[in-house]
Amino acid sequence: MNSSLATVLIYLVILFILSVFLMRKALVSFKDYSYCGRSLSIGLVFFTYLGTWIGGGTIIGLVGRSHDFGASQYWIMGMSCIVELFFAFFLLDRIRDRQCSSIADFLAKAYPARNGIIRIPATAALLIRNVTMIAMQFSALSYLITITFGIGRSLALILIFVVMIGYTVLSGLWGVAMTDVIQGILQTFSIVALIAATLHTAGGIEGVERYYHAIGNMDNLSLFRVDMSWYEILLYIVAFGLFFLMNDQTSWERIYASKNNRIARWGFMLPLVITLISLVFISYLGVFQKVVSPDVEDAQSVLYTFLLARESTVPAVLIMVGLIAAIMSSADSFLLTSGVMIAQDIIRPFVIRNADDRLMIFFTRIFVVVTGAIAFTFAININDILSLWLTGIGMTSMILLPGYFLAWMRKPPKSQCIFPGMAAGCCCVLLMIAGVLPMDALHVFYGILLNLFLCILAGVLSKSPAAGR
Repeated sequence: MNSSLATVLIYLVILFILSVFLMRKALVSFKDYSYCGRSLSIGLVFFTYLGTWIGGGTIIGLVGRSHDFGASQYWIMGMSCIVELFFAFFLLDRIRDRQCSSIADFLAKAYPARNGIIRIPATAALLIRNVTMIAMQFSALSYLITITFGIGRSLALILIFVVMIGYTVLSGLWGVAMTDVIQGILQTFSIVALIAATLHTAGGIEGVERYYHAIGNMDNLSLFRVDMSWYEILLYIVAFGLFFLMNDQTSWERIYASKNNRIARWGFMLPLVITLISLVFISYLGVFQKVVSPDVEDAQSVLYTFLLARESTVPAVLIMVGLIAAIMSSADSFLLTSGVMIAQDIIRPFVIRNADDRLMIFFTRIFVVVTGAIAFTFAININDILSLWLTGIGMTSMILLPGYFLAWMRKPPKSQCIFPGMAAGCCCVLLMIAGVLPMDALHVFYGILLNLFLCILAGVLSKSPAAGR
């Protein structure tokens, strides 16, 4: 345990030193702090995407699900990558051409009424997604600290909060991008090493097949054995998959920050394909772990339990650091983009219109801390990591998706036509938070449909003769 703790501490110190080193470069202007002066190279774009998409929450959550239900759980997250391919082919260049730094900025240009007031509900909706993503990482890392170092989960979450906030606010996107290079390499190593170690312990592929044959559950080995009807699959795609045709604000931030269109496109596509493939291996890692630890009480802790039994070995310690890297590389991206969104899309347009760069960086840092604190409350109250992932997608989709897709039309609806639908989406979200409506694919679909219906109805009424009089 001493060697594990020492290695983790050394790793965290390196992150802080690198962030401090990059502070001077990041603090030249708000543009440098938030978008690296729009000069990100292909290598930095590649690794920061890879680090963000294959987060610790993804690894721990997906391994837990596939441990319990089989390799087909891959499609929960694999679906998002497939939809993102369409985003890359059809929308990414158009986003660059429109010079949109954020989703709220894109919507404000499409619906400019009242000085782009749509930025406020759009930013609030995107923060729901960001907070749940950060909470996923907090929760994943809290399992590691609790199991490995034997401290309470609440204290573990507090320590995580302090560390992640600390190095994220120092140097902005420069710090996030540079540390993600290190963390992307470490997390890739940890996945490969974990699969090799797990397979060795399970007796190889033959041992895995013997185990599942003995328990009469060979279907768990199939990537395509999905116990859902076509209706349920389509419902799931609409409720949670279409979100990725809009994508996260972290992706828009990197698209805008890339040096040119070619870097933005290939910097997005290459790590996306690698993520799509990596998720297959992560899913099977959970299947293999079932052989090693069939009776574990909480499948989300299975990897940490596996590593703890071998914590005195150098590979186990390095794998543990790799998992921490995966967690932190995802959390820092969503933390930073949350602060940038609030400063850029709410503070400067509506609160302090003449805010200079120094003040904008100050507000970004403040709201990074605020977002982290909200994510802390999510993490401490919701244990199921993938439920957090789906919750954020579903709630954000109910508020934003119809207006977002309508904005891509050659002649988007009038601004006032979008607000009734967004208001209905917000009401659905509040009812879900209050527990009045269940947070499931069907009710998310109904929320999206209600939003779209009200947008169309408002458009029809605005064109009626009565409206004209």
